[in-house]
Formats: sequence, C-alpha cells, structure tokens
Amino acid sequence: MFTRLALATCLVAVVAFLGMSFYISVPAFDEARGNFAPEIADPLQALTFARAPEGLVLVTAHEGDAVSGINLTDAFGEAETASFLEFVRDLDARDLAGLNQPVESFPLSSLQMPLDYHHPHVAAGTNFKEHADEVYSDDPPFLFPKLAHAGAWNDGVPFTRRLDFEAELCAFPLADVTDAESLPPFGLVLCNDFTDRWTLITQLDLGQPLGLTGFADGKGRAGYLPTGYLVVVPRSPGFYLGVELSLYVNDQLRQRFTMDEVIMPLDNIVTQALETHATRYQQGQGTVPLLPAPMIPKGTLILTGTAAGVLFKPLNVWRQGFYLQPGDVVRTEGTWLGHLENVIVDEAGR
Repeated sequence: MFTRLALATCLVAVVAFLGMSFYISVPAFDEARGNFAPEIADPLQALTFARAPEGLVLVTAHEGDAVSGINLTDAFGEAETASFLEFVRDLDARDLAGLNQPVESFPLSSLQMPLDYHHPHVAAGTNFKEHADEVYSDDPPFLFPKLAHAGAWNDGVPFTRRLDFEAELCAFPLADVTDAESLPPFGLVLCNDFTDRWTLITQLDLGQPLGLTGFADGKGRAGYLPTGYLVVVPRSPGFYLGVELSLYVNDQLRQRFTMDEVIMPLDNIVTQALETHATRYQQGQGTVPLLPAPMIPKGTLILTGTAAGVLFKPLNVWRQGFYLQPGDVVRTEGTWLGHLENVIVDEAGR
C-alpha cells in the first residue's frame, strides 16, 4: 500500500513538473513580426554613424535594405576617419551640419562594424525586474565579464545545447573612464548577449554571489556578441532611456521592452565596474578579473541587461526543445539602432 502511494505521489510530482516546465516556456508574446520601419534619431538629439567599404558614413536615413548618408571619409580624409573613436573625440569642433557633400546610398549587406570595440566587455545581469522574476532571482543586479569578442550584425551564431538570446543595448565610452564622477559621452549600439545556458547552469555555484561562476564561460563563447551596423552618439546622457528593443525568433515576437525600465542605470553600472574591477570570476579552471585595470578603456562595450522573454527558466533546462535550434533566425531591433539578424548555425556552418 505504501509503495503504491509513494509511486503515485512520484508520478503526480513528475507530471506536475513536466506540465509546469511546458507552461512557463510559453512565449510571453503572441505576435508575428510586421514590416520594420527603421528610423534615424533626430540629429539635434543624436548623430548616427555607419561604416561602409567607402568609408565612415554620417547616416541621415534608413531605407530598409540600405542607409543613406554623407561619406565622411570623402569629406575629411582617410587619416581622420579611420578610427571612429578618434574622429568623434573632436566631434563638437567639426561642422558636420555644414558639409557640402552628396548624400549616397549604402546597402546594409555592405556595412561593416563601425569600430573595433575594446575587449573584454562588462555586462549587467538581472537588471530588469521582470527578467529577474522569470529566472526566480531576488538578487540585485550584478556585473560579470562578457568575454566574447564583438561580431557583426549578420554573423551566424554557433549552435550549442540550451542556446539562449538576450536583446540588449550596449553603450561604450568615447574616452577612457577612470573616474565615475567625470564620465565622458557614450556611444550606443544594438547587441545580443547569447548564452550557453547548459554551461552556465552546470558551473553555477549557488554558495557564491551571483555572476562569479558560470557566467564568464556560459556567455563568453566565440560568436556570442553580434553588434549593430549603426552607432549612435547622443547629445544628452539620458537619451538611451528612450530606446525600445524587440526580439523575434523565426519572425515570432519573444521580447519587447524599453530602457526606462532598467533597474541600475548606465552611470551606476560604470561606478560599480570601477569599484569592483579586480573581482575574480571563474573561467575554466582559473579566474579572470572584471576589468584588467582600474579603468574602462574607450570603446569597451557595456551590456546594460535584458528584460523578460528569454528562453531559460530554471524548470525547463532539462529539455533542448525549449531552446534555440540550428537554422533558427534571431532578429533584434532597436529604436534608432537598426537591427541584427543572426542565424543559428551547426558545426558544419549550416
């Protein structure tokens, strides 16, 4: 009698567990992707740049499969525009509005990464309340090193089991940051923080503060940080709070949120990064610091976190079917930032 009762109880528990794991994996949105109508920020609020084979471009319009703008390399020369960070250092002194240059069209397929971002990067975890809730975290936002090198907007993302996405806004300082009390201007770029959830979970040590274990390896694989073809340089530090991000998998909406929902704003992320730069994070059998030195070099990407809608839930990590598969197309869109389109590719590159 006792054995039957125990077996029945176990069966009920298993069925309840399986049912709950399927229930929590249902997407938060039931909406198909419509026509993306990208906009460029008002130049009185922010300037937008891209890089084409012809040179650095001041973008004035986004026309679906192409951007239009002024070729700054023609206007200022190769030496002046080869380094984006050097060019924008003297941005206020340049009369971009008075340029007498023709507006040209540049296909998206030709656009390159606008700059070489400084590596390693800094990322914020559980920085949106709804995301913290969906992964059952009651910890405050935390930082970790994002060890993947930045990639292009249309790069393939290598498949691994339990592969997950996170639409994010990345910010990067236009000058070295050594003092949180005197911050330089920041540029903005769209990015996606892809994650190997299986590695992250299996390396996680719940006896240590969140972020110190699992995150460096789980989020640090090659190809796990595609970045946008547009970079935006705001004229005011609060501009980024108006950005809205959306993410689709195979044209089905999975995430949508605005940056004004963030818990720890950008300046606080920078302050905490400087204060905790020497903190060690597990990587393989060793450890790495959050930052190699007590500074954030110019061009370092700061991943500001993601909101609800990711695939991972603590109860569904047992089943690969809940996660990204080879051939899936992940599309990330951002107000004024264009989009990313990344195909999940298997070991054969398919």
